[in-house]
Amino acid sequence: MLKNRKTAILGVVGIILLVALVTSIKQVGTGQVGVVTQFGKVTGRELNEGLSLIAPFGINSVTVYDIKVQKETVSSTAASQDLQDVSSEIVLNYQVERGSVSRIHQTIGALYVDKIVTPAINEVFKAASAKYTASQLITERSKLKAETYGTLSERLKPYGIRVSELSIVDFKFSANFGKAIEEKQVAQQNAERAKFNLEAAKTDAEAQRAQSETLTSEYLQKQAIEKWDGKMPTYIGGGSVFNIPLQ
Repeated sequence: MLKNRKTAILGVVGIILLVALVTSIKQVGTGQVGVVTQFGKVTGRELNEGLSLIAPFGINSVTVYDIKVQKETVSSTAASQDLQDVSSEIVLNYQVERGSVSRIHQTIGALYVDKIVTPAINEVFKAASAKYTASQLITERSKLKAETYGTLSERLKPYGIRVSELSIVDFKFSANFGKAIEEKQVAQQNAERAKFNLEAAKTDAEAQRAQSETLTSEYLQKQAIEKWDGKMPTYIGGGSVFNIPLQ
C-alpha cells in the first residue's frame, strides 16, 4: 500500500513537472517580439525569435507582436479647399520598432492599429487635402503624398511606429466635379481648334494680299514679253468672240 501511495505521488509530481515545463516554454516566430506580463502587469521583458522560458502555470503571459513591415489600407474621404468631395484609398507600410513593443502594449494594447494607425491616416489625409483646391489635388498629387507621409511619420514616431512608405491610390472626386472637368477640357479643345482656324485664315488672307500686290500690270507685261516666241498674233481685240483676224 505504501508502494502504491509512493507511485501515485510520483505520478502527480511528474504531471506537475510536465505541466510546468509545457507552460514555461514559449515560442516566438521570426519577425516577432513577445511581451511578457505577470498577472497582467508589463514586466519590461521582451522575448526574441525562438524558444524562451517564462514563469509557469500562467504566472507569466506572453503577447506576441509582429515587427515586420505591415501594410494598412484605409479608404478615406476629405474635402478640398474649394469644398469639393474627394475620396481615396491610402496604403501605408509601417513597422513597429523593436524595443518599443512593451510600451505600445502598456499604453495602447494589441489593437494599436485600430486605435492609433487608422485614425491617424484619416485625420492627416483630411488635413492635408484641405490645403489644396480640387484642381491642385490632381496636378500636385506628389506634393500631397509627400506632405501626408511627413506628417504621418511625425505623428506615429512617438509611439515607436516607423512609416516606411505611403501611397495614394484610386483618387476620386464627385460626379459633378468630374463632369465639370470634362466640360472644361472640351471647351479648351474647341478654343484651341478655333484659334488654329483663325491663324490659318489670317495666313491665307495675307498670302492672297501679297500675291495681289505682286501681280501688277507692269509685272504681267514683263512676264508676257519674256515668254513671247517672236510670232505676231493672228487676232487683235480683248474679247474671245469679236476678235478681228489680221490676215
